[in-house]
Amino acid sequence: MKIGINTFIHPTAVIGENVTIGDNCYIGPLCIIGYPAEWKGEEHNDRGVVICDGARLTGLVTVDSGAENKTIIGQNSYLMKHSHVGHDAIIGENVTLSCGAKIGGHTAIYSNCNIGLNAVIHQKVIVPQGCMIGASAFIGKKTELNPNRKYAGVPAKDIGENIRP
Repeated sequence: MKIGINTFIHPTAVIGENVTIGDNCYIGPLCIIGYPAEWKGEEHNDRGVVICDGARLTGLVTVDSGAENKTIIGQNSYLMKHSHVGHDAIIGENVTLSCGAKIGGHTAIYSNCNIGLNAVIHQKVIVPQGCMIGASAFIGKKTELNPNRKYAGVPAKDIGENIRP
């Protein structure tokens, strides 16, 4: 495990051996980071996790180790309680995962996205830059996503432009 400067790790957090945590990060209570992928037959592969500078994992967050590539949590990302990031996922810069959000393995969420309360992103999905995924939405493999748009529902549908003032 490698830990950057000015990084806080709560004493109840469980961090695997192949985890790199950048500078100015916060890892809250009961987080589990860098343990085997939930991928049947691939649990023995440990490519690790990289948590980039300024990331904040508030508590009860789980981040699985990559099985083929490192799982990456981008710079200044904010992962709220009970969120989960699956193996080999890439979370871009300034991404917010709200409470209970579930991100499947091999998923990429580009920068400046906001994933709502209890939203689910299926494995191997790409969420383009600037998207807002509404609370309890389901983003499946057949959901067509475009940058800077809002999506809600099960299955999720485009509900308009995601405009930030």
